[in-house]
Amino acid sequence: MAKVITVWGSPGSGKSMFCCILAKALTRDKQKAVIISGEPGTPMLPVWLPDQIIETNASIGQVLSSVEIDTTLVASHVTVLKHYPFIGLMGYSASENPLSYPEVDYQMVLQLAAAASRLVDYVILDCSSNMTNVFTPAAIEAGDLIIRLLTPDLKGVNYLKAHEPLLQDRRFRYNEHMTFAGMARPFHAFDEMGYIIGGFDGLLPYGKEIDRCATEGGMFQAIKYCNSKYTASLNKVLDALEQMELAEQQEEEIFNTSTGHGYGNESEEGDDDEQFE
Repeated sequence: MAKVITVWGSPGSGKSMFCCILAKALTRDKQKAVIISGEPGTPMLPVWLPDQIIETNASIGQVLSSVEIDTTLVASHVTVLKHYPFIGLMGYSASENPLSYPEVDYQMVLQLAAAASRLVDYVILDCSSNMTNVFTPAAIEAGDLIIRLLTPDLKGVNYLKAHEPLLQDRRFRYNEHMTFAGMARPFHAFDEMGYIIGGFDGLLPYGKEIDRCATEGGMFQAIKYCNSKYTASLNKVLDALEQMELAEQQEEEIFNTSTGHGYGNESEEGDDDEQFE
């Protein structure tokens, strides 16, 4: 079953770059991933793909302003990386701004995440830091795994404290988020900031080479420059996804055993399959 991974957090914490690095890591075995950016203030398609001219009819704005979202509509608005066809992208196009489309509807974001999850193995939702952009809270609700990136400074800490009251509804699973220190530098007070928020699950250190990839339009090359601490945090996310997959397999096995499905009941299984065709 496809997994929806939501990445949200404070401004300047490296969310979009982490999404690109995570997508490359998840697709090493030719599984498919799509990154969806809901930030209209900075259109991401020309940032991800500066060498490609992408028309506005490929914009996520076209999808979110539709009457209904299904897999056909989503698939037609995914831009695939030319040199790496296992990663697709959805975002706003060049020259678009927050007023280019009608106000985004919360339920439409949930529909988008659900439809995308039926097309690929992994859906990565790259959120705006602005919680009034409903894409962000809807993406948090839709996420199977939720990753919170914070700059390990007072700005990052107070961003989290300011938004904590908005996410107390249990559908947001606030206390289950993985939290990483993004754009971490040696002079940051990791221990002190971590103590205030209850600890970091890992560090995503700033790196000159990674920064260069972001500024020069090569975000999907940045995985080559991750240091050991960044890689360790990335592996924690991959391990969490693997554990979720194992748990689902165990639940399915228990269900099949308790209901009599599975081996020895091939004819019944075949009948069930025919009903869903």
